[in-house]
Amino acid sequence: MASDHDQSPATGLSFALAAGWTAPATARNKIREWLEAHEWPAAHVDDLVLSISEAVSNSVEHGYGVAVDGALPDPPGLIEVEGAIVQEPGGYRRVVLRIIDHGRWKKPDTGPTNRRQGLRIMRACTEEMTVAHTADGTTVVLRSWPIPMPLPQH
Repeated sequence: MASDHDQSPATGLSFALAAGWTAPATARNKIREWLEAHEWPAAHVDDLVLSISEAVSNSVEHGYGVAVDGALPDPPGLIEVEGAIVQEPGGYRRVVLRIIDHGRWKKPDTGPTNRRQGLRIMRACTEEMTVAHTADGTTVVLRSWPIPMPLPQH
């Protein structure tokens, strides 16, 4: 007989996306479904969905150099997304997301624009956000605000 634990959704998440402009929407949908399956509060889901969308968009545009209005028949690479729900002391839990690309970082245009808000948005929507650039690509790590563990269902 399977226990409730055996039937719960996986606490880990891992998927890869082709680096094109459909990637942010796919990432948003996957993250939203995963968080909702774990009874994550709606406001926190929205913050993490917005953050993952910004991180994946940055990978497409700055990691792989795909123009905002560009469509590519062959995406230039993959974006990996990994997620984990981590238990914290005191009956709390949080989400840790890693967004990894293997592109070469392209600095944003310096002209006047209403864009370039992605890093600020990710910082505002998470407790911690880090970006690491290496010769192999860029890794963004997003750590959500801690939330209480769900109450056991009887």
